[in-house]
Amino acid sequence: MALRTACLLASLALASGIVLRGQNSTLVNKQAANSTVVLAVKGNSTQAPTFEGFYAATTTGPGIWKWSNALHAYQRHFGAWSGQPVNLAEVGVQSGGSMLMWKAVFGASAHLHGLDINPACTQFVDAQTTVTIGDQADVNMWNGFFTSVSPTPLDILIDDGGHEPQQMLVTLEQAYPHTNPGGFVVIEDIHGQNYIQSFFTPAASYLAAQAQAGTLDSVHVYPFLLVAQKVPTGSPLPPSALAFTGQSVVVSSFEQMWAEVPKHPGGHIILENPGWGNFHTAQGLTNFFALFGSLHDFAQHDEPLGCATTSASTCTAFIANSPMQASITGIHVYATRLVVEVAGGQVLIQAVRRGDKWLGYGF
Repeated sequence: MALRTACLLASLALASGIVLRGQNSTLVNKQAANSTVVLAVKGNSTQAPTFEGFYAATTTGPGIWKWSNALHAYQRHFGAWSGQPVNLAEVGVQSGGSMLMWKAVFGASAHLHGLDINPACTQFVDAQTTVTIGDQADVNMWNGFFTSVSPTPLDILIDDGGHEPQQMLVTLEQAYPHTNPGGFVVIEDIHGQNYIQSFFTPAASYLAAQAQAGTLDSVHVYPFLLVAQKVPTGSPLPPSALAFTGQSVVVSSFEQMWAEVPKHPGGHIILENPGWGNFHTAQGLTNFFALFGSLHDFAQHDEPLGCATTSASTCTAFIANSPMQASITGIHVYATRLVVEVAGGQVLIQAVRRGDKWLGYGF
């Protein structure tokens, strides 16, 4: 579902949502007058909401449409940065709801940059948020952004823009060098195995070059989502590392890996083989991306029927799982090991629109 970068195009290509663990029950209250998110109160302590908690509590205000596995991934990868001076950019402002989410979770010390092709998105500019109007496939736009708008390196770049392979590649190549140690470049909405050749293969070559230069820490793939993390040495923010739960087993071949997957529901498989060398080569990453390509199978339906191509505030998109999507929730490629996370139960991939203020479609 290739669309141009635009806040008015609430893409059919969302990042997938996998619900495997209990949702965070922290409540978030939003002041209707100015859409300011108030910190959640739990017992006698005050804490920032989680991404999942914010999303679940949003009923009115600027619209947001994310797959829940993306929210879960965000909490895992950079939830530890809540309350920190995070410098974040998101391609694809859409109706502005995600800007509120970043503010709510990261807090007042974070600075947000929205990038979009639709001038109407400038309405979301405030003291904490800039909005740059331009095409994400335009290298000159990125040069101007990193020169004049955000000369300070980013900690997080989220690409929720046009979802076309070339747009994604330009964004990855332009944003990665301007990301702090320990930071992340995240590409959403990689829908369908056609992206293996058009996006993942050239992305593998680019990321392998960064690994050779000593800047790539790890590559994480979830259904419809790619997360690349830089080596954290010298990071200005607290450490952000994944924790893997459930039973684990170490194997040395793909045959052993596939045999172990059904034996470890809710656990993880660790593939290590010193004879294979570094996993972060172009060929290595390409092989992993292709081997797990079915994570991006895309059989979507929406309710009410046809709502995904409208600006209706009531709309839920569902995915009919492929066998791989039903059994594997994500893979994590480190320099010398691959970690495969196994589903612990039924996998639900869906995205529910939240908020009630949506920009219309089309110019």
